[in-house]
Amino acid sequence: MTPTRKRDEPRSKKTTLGLTLRDIAISSGLLALFAAFFVRGGRFVPDIPKPSRLVDMKVVIEASSETCGPAPPDEHPVIVEMLYSNDKQAWIDEAATRFAKICPRIQIKAMAAGGIEGADSILKGEVKPTIWSPADDLVLRYLDGRWRESRGRSPFDITKQVSLARSPLVILIWEDRLEVLEAIREKNKSGEGLWVDAMCPGVPRDPQNLEEMALEDMVPGTWIDWYGSVVPTALPQEPAPAPRRVGKKSARAYIAPFPTTDEMKRWGRAKFAHPSPTRSAEGLEALYLMAYDYALPPNERPTALKERIKEALGQPPKEGVVVRGDLAEADFARAFQERRERFQRWLERCEAGAPPPSPSAPLLTDAIFDLGASRYDAVVTQEQLVFTILQHFDTHADVMAELRVVYPQPTLVNEHPVVIFDDGEITAEQRTAAEKWIGFLRGPEMQKLAVERGLRPVNPELKLRSVEDSENPFFKFRRYGVEIDAPLVEAPRLDSKFVTELVRAWRDATGRH
Repeated sequence: MTPTRKRDEPRSKKTTLGLTLRDIAISSGLLALFAAFFVRGGRFVPDIPKPSRLVDMKVVIEASSETCGPAPPDEHPVIVEMLYSNDKQAWIDEAATRFAKICPRIQIKAMAAGGIEGADSILKGEVKPTIWSPADDLVLRYLDGRWRESRGRSPFDITKQVSLARSPLVILIWEDRLEVLEAIREKNKSGEGLWVDAMCPGVPRDPQNLEEMALEDMVPGTWIDWYGSVVPTALPQEPAPAPRRVGKKSARAYIAPFPTTDEMKRWGRAKFAHPSPTRSAEGLEALYLMAYDYALPPNERPTALKERIKEALGQPPKEGVVVRGDLAEADFARAFQERRERFQRWLERCEAGAPPPSPSAPLLTDAIFDLGASRYDAVVTQEQLVFTILQHFDTHADVMAELRVVYPQPTLVNEHPVVIFDDGEITAEQRTAAEKWIGFLRGPEMQKLAVERGLRPVNPELKLRSVEDSENPFFKFRRYGVEIDAPLVEAPRLDSKFVTELVRAWRDATGRH
């Protein structure tokens, strides 16, 4: 039953003119609307600004279409999922932000992951990217081989990879350790390559009776034994300070003398660390170079390759020179198969008792600064990762021990390749959008940004020297050994089957995954 209103309850409050408050409010609103109407010249919408005569709208639209591609027919954004190596995260994140402003109809969903770790996540179906950009071609070969083993056709065409940027593998080492390492290398007549000599000093090439050795002893030898094995006359007494090599880049007012044998004794065992080969591209590359130096030592490499390297080193300095090692591919493949079992035993004797390796190069690079020389003498990393660490040292260079950047020979140059996944489900719009995004990253503006973030450009229109010094870490940190014009000598690159076999050898040797 609907309640009734009392007779004496008024329907509404009246004004002295007989109008309700509601009537007054409506009348005021109408007057305001008519006033706004006449103020705007008889229009209820604000004036739309006219395009500037200095802007050609057709040119703007065509430029946008060239960068972003045609607009999607249904006006919904095209999603491109990108899986990329975490070593270039600073560059990719900023580039994606800029791309979103230019091409709002393309959404880049970028996710960073380690090299081998990222490849394994794709194999397991945990991620399904539109495009993939690991740090190095070796990781592409790894996934390509593993995929073909288990599923047949690979989801990408490895021959159609393009490079986004370059960054060589380097060694970051404390200056006093580098002085001793250089002295050892100058005196060492064994003919071993740097990746065998430095990563596993004191470990025989063909170790015996490993089953009788304690696990904790399966580590490299000590600095004092390593130095004493090549400079034995210096051991009975303190060595005289050795002169510095001509051309060493340093602005320090004081340079410490050559380390004494007592100092070397306090260093303990040699601690040259690399990231995990089963989780990072840099770890896989270090393992690959160790296998190359072990299976095919420098004195066994083809004469034609030696002549190629000698010629490149003898030329005037020139930016971007990479000496490929393809002339040694067949010899390397044959030698590794012949010496595989001995290499695995050597690797077990060297690394089985060492602490678990860092999962990534960025973490390992930070660790040498955070933990110091007591934990790491040197670490294997990518060039662009050292600049943040060098920035910390640059402020206090006159009072702190320095870290130095070494470009080993041979090395591997990370090309940061990118491939488009074609699993039968990618749409034409997604492919076009992916290609436009890749083209944007390779354009002059984003290549300049890559240089500012420590990566070398692949766009021929841009050189390192064309980027202003204030924004260019390659010039800012040359005093720490950063090289611009020195040729980079690469090891040969074998196929995916070899890469997979190498990873298995490390797992068998160390018992790690």
